Amino acid sequence: KILIGEDLIERWPEFIDLMVSSIADNGGRSCINASAVVVPKYAAEIADALAQKLGPLAPLPAQDENARLSAFANPRMADAIDAALEEGLRSPGAVEVTAKYRNGPLKASFQGAVYMRPAIVLCDSFAHALANREFLFPYASVVQVPQANMLSEIGPSLVVTAITQDAAFRAALLESPLIDRLNLGPISTMQVAWDQPHE
Repeated sequence: KILIGEDLIERWPEFIDLMVSSIADNGGRSCINASAVVVPKYAAEIADALAQKLGPLAPLPAQDENARLSAFANPRMADAIDAALEEGLRSPGAVEVTAKYRNGPLKASFQGAVYMRPAIVLCDSFAHALANREFLFPYASVVQVPQANMLSEIGPSLVVTAITQDAAFRAALLESPLIDRLNLGPISTMQVAWDQPHE
């Protein structure tokens, strides 16, 4: 997850590319891809900015250096993900913002393979079923939560990138047993040292 503190939220446009790479690098398939962006305000604006960058991404030939999406070896996995998203979006409180920037359906067939195009979903709260989900493609929810409530609402997290210089908030993040790895500052959730054992 990516958390932006109240102290730096006004600078959110500076961090959009970092959010995009955290969500979409490696086809969005890694356990350390960002699956949620949690902010104290500007959730709708941030979701729209992410959607503008990610929504147009489409399948490309595997040898194309601009290819960013991964095909599903088992097309039924894509069917299940697509169905889960459709079901979640029928519940009030979530909007898929990428739809207006995407050319075609979320699930796409290309050169005999099945792909999922990126999806950014703006959720009213973490109570929504899609707010705290992980999928095997570039997917993230954007949720607006007061900074004081973030740690109590985000749930267990493999990696958290916390963009804040607030000493008290940083201390609380460091002490949280819910966070396995904490990046303090604008560091991609995908950044790893390949000579380290799995965390």
